Amino acid sequence: MLNFKTKIVSGLNFHRRNVFHENIISMDLQVFESKKGTKVVTASGLHGALKLPVRQYSTLVRRWIKDIYEFPDGMRKPQPYRDYAKRPRPGEPIEDFFITLELAKLIALRTNSKQKLKYARLLDIIAGNGQLNLFGQVAA
Repeated sequence: MLNFKTKIVSGLNFHRRNVFHENIISMDLQVFESKKGTKVVTASGLHGALKLPVRQYSTLVRRWIKDIYEFPDGMRKPQPYRDYAKRPRPGEPIEDFFITLELAKLIALRTNSKQKLKYARLLDIIAGNGQLNLFGQVAA
């Protein structure tokens, strides 16, 4: 169960260097970590990083939360306080959410963004504490 009522202790910006093409890819998505070690991103940050239309923010976020995804424990809808939680922002007219890295990766892969594969890979690396998962589960 996610506990997002605790204070966010750190915000991290990750940068990746592509050695083969000498391109520097900057990830503008901020990753937060709670006191218990849960890594999350904000829905507004994910939406901005994927460069999705600003006018569709509310519609897309509602769809992200109500859609069905294939999590490691099976196909299901995201569950409150397990996969996402409302981000407290008093005085802001638009609601925002904290989203786990696993859900953010699944959301990124499902969008129409041109950067979806880049962010899905980076979120997967961050979720694995910087380790690229080369030996993931293979369907038999």
